[in-house]
Amino acid sequence: MVPMEATAESVFETDKALLIYRALLPEIEMTVTERSEIHVQVFKDRLILKVIAADLVSLRSTMNTWLRLIQVAHEVLEHTSRELRSN
Repeated sequence: MVPMEATAESVFETDKALLIYRALLPEIEMTVTERSEIHVQVFKDRLILKVIAADLVSLRSTMNTWLRLIQVAHEVLEHTSRELRSN
């Protein structure tokens, strides 16, 4: 049986793309699983996430993890920005 490879790419348009990328750097540099790999890059106001996985289960799991990490980083930056503006 030929192994199946699955790929997904998500693009997030935000003026905080570089800040989110920098917040994720420790995670980006650490390999968690052998079944998938991630690539994250910034291009202008876009954060680009690409996941390559050995199978669909691994793809789904890795995408869920990284989408959540990006969401949390964005929420923290939004909250911090609001706090700074209100002071």
